[in-house]
Amino acid sequence: MIDSAVFLDQLIKKATEQNNTEALKKLHDFDFIKSVNDVSEIMNELGYLRSNVKDIASNTQNEIYSKIANALIRNFFTVYYVNINTGLYIGYTTNENYKTLKISNNGTDFFKDAEKNIYLTIYPDDQEKMAVIMKRDFLVTATKDGSIYKVNYRLLLNNVPTHVSLTAMKITEEDIIIGVSNIEDLAIKEREYKNLIKENLTYANIALALSRNYFSIYYVNTVTNRYEQYNLDDKTQKLEKIDEGDDFFSDSMDNSKKYIYKEDLDKFQYAINKENLINELTKGNALNLTYRQLINGVPTYVSLKAINLFNDINHIVLAVCNIDDQKRKENEFNQRFEQERVFARTDALTGTYNRNYFIEVEDDLNNKIKNKTVKEFSAIVCDINDLKTINDTYGHNVGDQFIKDAASMLKDAFKESLLFRVGGDEFVIIASGNDYKHRVLNLTKLQKANATNKTNKKVIVACGMSDFDPSTDETLDDILKRADFLMYENKKKLKAK
Repeated sequence: MIDSAVFLDQLIKKATEQNNTEALKKLHDFDFIKSVNDVSEIMNELGYLRSNVKDIASNTQNEIYSKIANALIRNFFTVYYVNINTGLYIGYTTNENYKTLKISNNGTDFFKDAEKNIYLTIYPDDQEKMAVIMKRDFLVTATKDGSIYKVNYRLLLNNVPTHVSLTAMKITEEDIIIGVSNIEDLAIKEREYKNLIKENLTYANIALALSRNYFSIYYVNTVTNRYEQYNLDDKTQKLEKIDEGDDFFSDSMDNSKKYIYKEDLDKFQYAINKENLINELTKGNALNLTYRQLINGVPTYVSLKAINLFNDINHIVLAVCNIDDQKRKENEFNQRFEQERVFARTDALTGTYNRNYFIEVEDDLNNKIKNKTVKEFSAIVCDINDLKTINDTYGHNVGDQFIKDAASMLKDAFKESLLFRVGGDEFVIIASGNDYKHRVLNLTKLQKANATNKTNKKVIVACGMSDFDPSTDETLDDILKRADFLMYENKKKLKAK
């Protein structure tokens, strides 16, 4: 894994060989390589960028190397450089042995390849979400105006679900970088910390937090409860001690009443309680807490992380970063994703569930029947009488109204059940709970509605109901076949009257 210290050493060595004092000065003026601009400027001086050589592939690789250097030193284990317009892409990965960039993959259509890989490499529960995210249009929108988009999901590494984080950022008008990092691997953090350690132990402990762009960092002695607070100066990019005190835990509890959003106060106070915090850290668990803090009176999402390095429970680091923009985008996406999922499962005409969702429910019920984890339910198959004649005689607008009226009848009779429109004039009800207990009464209610509607020349719905029999039924289809037969018998009786 290439890291910031190794990468910095490589640049210093190159500048020393060239006797480039200006570049050496810049390299010694900061502790971390902070941005693509910093890296690109120095690497340009050292001759890493495009030269006059005619080897276009080599020149292009050097240019891309410069642009993605920042992503690599931030511990992404895979980085893709993607042309949004053409789909052309090059994949890079870091190699632990050689500490150099290696091309791991490339292709002509990143989005098509990503769509294939989603169902091969991503944990099943996260596949649907990532299928939406890895679309061209979504990534273009998410990274517009220089925005950095981040999302966490689970990747199957050696068939083990592993939490990873994807970051997408726009590099040019046509190109974006997509990086994936392993956020379960605490060893990465420890290596980074060791590389950055200073003579002053306090500064060394908070260096890790600094590298993760936290704006407020606390160094706490859990024996004495004394603490020091550091902030990162935006101009100098150096830590400045802004406060200290005798009792971190007492001060935190007092300040939380003023600055923590009231709905998040209880969970914050529980997490920051000394006994609870030390108990978690002793178990080897780093504290990760998302809550809302009042910044200038506005509830703002922040992330608090606490860690004790090298198993030294007597000295801990707590760091806070502003994640409001990321969290709100995540909430917006989740809301949009949920709306799209509901829309995909809903019949537009009637507002009932559609056939797509019926197939999902059918698969779920079949699994429960197979595993003997479902006890009782009924399936009711329903069909509108003479809908084709109504459409041919009065037009489809009248026919659509009959379909909507039929859905209303069924909803009214089976209020707590799943109702699906599975065809033009066909509905299926899966009755459970109270609707199952009162299924005969509910079906009688439908028959009474049919009698009234026949007099008023309104919609007539034929229905057949069958109960799940665990001793004979192997799938939902077994129940539906019985219900379907009874529905046709009911249809004959309704037409004969």
